[in-house]
Amino acid sequence: MKSGASPLWIGTALLFAAALAGPAGARQPDPDAATAAWRTGLAWRNGSGAPKDAAEARRWLGRSAALGKPEAMFILAQMLAAGEGGAVDLVEARRWLEAAAALDYPEALQELAMHEPDPQRAALLMRQAAHALGHRAHAD
Repeated sequence: MKSGASPLWIGTALLFAAALAGPAGARQPDPDAATAAWRTGLAWRNGSGAPKDAAEARRWLGRSAALGKPEAMFILAQMLAAGEGGAVDLVEARRWLEAAAALDYPEALQELAMHEPDPQRAALLMRQAAHALGHRAHAD
């Protein structure tokens, strides 16, 4: 947490910490904590309510990704691949991209398809992405 943080940032951090409290493995990750960390990461990345800080964004998005938020996994993968907020780490970027795709996150499936050398596998990934987008449209 940066000095001079607003009460909103402090409250978000406390919510996140409370969600993670307790013995390791004692309970399932809290989706609200994953969402809070994701929103905090986006705020740091975009400079919403605080100065832009890519390293801080990467830390918060990493927390959210570790809690299972595919949106955070995807953005974190992009940041790792570009070296935004730290060193370039293509191996870790690919790991997070594949994790998001395994959760049927359409953008991750599309990204994997665009870099897939096998045309049949690329087409399959694009069909999976289209299917996942259909589910998203019905959920909204």
